[in-house]
Amino acid sequence: MHKQPARSTSLDRLQRPALLVALAGLVLAALGAWVDLRQFWRSYLLAYLFWLEIGLGCLALVMLHHLAGGRWSARIRRIMETGALTLLPMALLFLPLLLGLAALYPWADPGWMQHDEIVQQKAAYLNVPFFIARAVVYFAVWATLAWLLHRWSLAQDRGDPAATARMRRLSAAGMILYMLTATFAGYDWLMSLEPEWFSSAY
Repeated sequence: MHKQPARSTSLDRLQRPALLVALAGLVLAALGAWVDLRQFWRSYLLAYLFWLEIGLGCLALVMLHHLAGGRWSARIRRIMETGALTLLPMALLFLPLLLGLAALYPWADPGWMQHDEIVQQKAAYLNVPFFIARAVVYFAVWATLAWLLHRWSLAQDRGDPAATARMRRLSAAGMILYMLTATFAGYDWLMSLEPEWFSSAY
């Protein structure tokens, strides 16, 4: 029978101040939305992408570890696996952005779209239903990869001899899916902020 690890007293002491900071942040965010709603959504998107990229970076490093091997990455693998799991709550935190699509993306405003012939040619791609569908695919891929790699890593700890090979095979296919989804997410969430601008080097 395993003993449950004792809770860290230092973490206990941080919980109350962290909750107060979170509540203060919510109040300030609400105030910011009241003062300038459009700027609020821009700030939310920027902050959201900052934290999302940390989780995506952790996921990429976990897959790189399984593909390349080496002792250097074994020391940080657990941290990276845990960091990749933040992609699950980040999927929920994406939902508020759907309320601010028209404030963020000109193409999401039907009235604006009617008066821009250039963007009308991109309407098959830049439309709200397809935008949401693509986001669902992105998060489904990322969350599935993070969850399976974490689950099989725990199985490896329990002595499952097949877990290592499963993680390596998943990482091989997962890295390709990761590059594709991360690239198109960049197109969708950042590049389309200026729908009339395009670049082959983006």
